[in-house]
Amino acid sequence: MRLRPEQLGKHLSSGLMPVYLVAGDEPLQQQELLDDLRRAARDQGYDERHRFSADTGIDWNAVLNEAQSMSLFGGRRILELVLGEKRPDKNGSQILRDLFANPSPDTLILIRCSKLDRRKDMKSAWVTALDEIGAIIEVWPVEGNQLRNWLQDRLASRGLHAGDDALALLIERSEGNLLAAAQEVDKLALLVDNGQVSPEHVQQAVGDSSRYSPFDLTEATAQGDAHRVLHIIQTLRAEGVEPPVLLWALSRDIRILDGMLGGGPPPRLPPQRARAMQAQANRLNPQQLRAAQASAIRADQCVKGMAKGDPWQHVTNLALRLAGQPLPRSLER
Repeated sequence: MRLRPEQLGKHLSSGLMPVYLVAGDEPLQQQELLDDLRRAARDQGYDERHRFSADTGIDWNAVLNEAQSMSLFGGRRILELVLGEKRPDKNGSQILRDLFANPSPDTLILIRCSKLDRRKDMKSAWVTALDEIGAIIEVWPVEGNQLRNWLQDRLASRGLHAGDDALALLIERSEGNLLAAAQEVDKLALLVDNGQVSPEHVQQAVGDSSRYSPFDLTEATAQGDAHRVLHIIQTLRAEGVEPPVLLWALSRDIRILDGMLGGGPPPRLPPQRARAMQAQANRLNPQQLRAAQASAIRADQCVKGMAKGDPWQHVTNLALRLAGQPLPRSLER
């Protein structure tokens, strides 16, 4: 069956199913749903927890043995599988289907994975089998008015209320990062005495939660988000990051994009990153990439003192070119 995240609380009041799949790319929502499931399981006597993660490689035969073995204390236990971007291989898929076909009343299976692909994942044998005996819960990024409503509900759960100005500032400072926003709401709960959150409270409680690395910059260029590119560069500059560090990251992406546009072998990248860069390569034509290469050369010469100009301006020009939104030639310097 399919469950929406907001339906889980009512669902759990009527008991647990043998298996739950929580899928999506929003970590805070996933974590809180899994916490609710674990809490309900503990209330029903599931005292042991065994975790297998694709980060270290899942031994599917060990999963099967664990599921079929008796609990150490003769009680009930949670079997948790963290797949991330990976999916079960042929052996893993068969083992999951076997477990779903004969669910143990003393074992609860919780599976966490990235967003489900409608064509591949939803039609796979193991997901189809899970859907027949368990629940699939998908979480999605919270944006726009949904983010505003989410924040209002989060504040209300802590006994707080924020006006439009305070809400807008909180949204801006957390940049839509739900985990950062949740942490800031918790700070406000400690700071505000009368429950009414003002912009001054937000300024006081919320440091800039948008702490970035050069890899966040290349992620923004891959997404073609010029506004975020400029914000990240401004933040990194304020934090004392030097231009050569950003130039190295951007130049590395130019080499990868050049290989993609030239029909070379696929780069060895995490799947989500590879998809983002392929979309970036599809947006850029060879002429735009050559212009980016020229910008990188000018930036490198400036950084090394071989040419005049502001290194930060050249790095910014380059990043905007890779985002597909370059400044007019007259403004580049």
